[in-house]
Amino acid sequence: MVFLMLVVVSVSGFLLSGMSRISHQLASPFHNVRVLGEAKNALVAYARLSDPDLSADTGLNYRYLPCPDQDGDGLEETPCGTASAAGWLPWMSLGLAPLRDASGACLLYFVGAAYKQGTATAPLISALPNAEFNINNASAVVSEDVAAVLIAPGKNVSSQSRSVAPGVATECGSSSLASEKNQMANYLETTAGINNASAPEFISLPLSVNSLSGFNDILLGVLSNEL
Repeated sequence: MVFLMLVVVSVSGFLLSGMSRISHQLASPFHNVRVLGEAKNALVAYARLSDPDLSADTGLNYRYLPCPDQDGDGLEETPCGTASAAGWLPWMSLGLAPLRDASGACLLYFVGAAYKQGTATAPLISALPNAEFNINNASAVVSEDVAAVLIAPGKNVSSQSRSVAPGVATECGSSSLASEKNQMANYLETTAGINNASAPEFISLPLSVNSLSGFNDILLGVLSNEL
């Protein structure tokens, strides 16, 4: 009788743990879509309230996006140069809590040169500049004129390493900009000849493909006409 009870308890534990894993796998895509959507909404709101001259008679005329956060403390790092920039989503500058994907990693953020704070030519709403990013699938471009890209990077794969040394841990990254924790290559993958850690081309694959061990990036673009 005792042996039978032990067998029943063991089998029950096995089944429950399996159900828990399946439940997590099913919930993960929905969680990632939700946090990416929340981040996108915050970026669009930021752009629509970013006019440097709020006293202008013509109202909110510009569509600036924030610079990325480089060390994971939630604050955008300004200025961020003249080219496109990459880093963590500046959640604190956007008035958000730190947004994390289903793996626990904070969201990553790429912003195009024409739309970020400090660009030489202001992104005027009446004549928005062309955006430089493209999002591809395995064989073709699926989104053009992308002003910003948000990425849920997932857990580390292959040789990716995310050490905070030589700095100390921040909410999302490391106080040392040179640490592995802050490097896009330790979060993002390459497939079909496109490296998601290197703008301007990005690749997004179906969730069924994302389950493969070698690629787990989930992307969401912000088009210029959405700002």
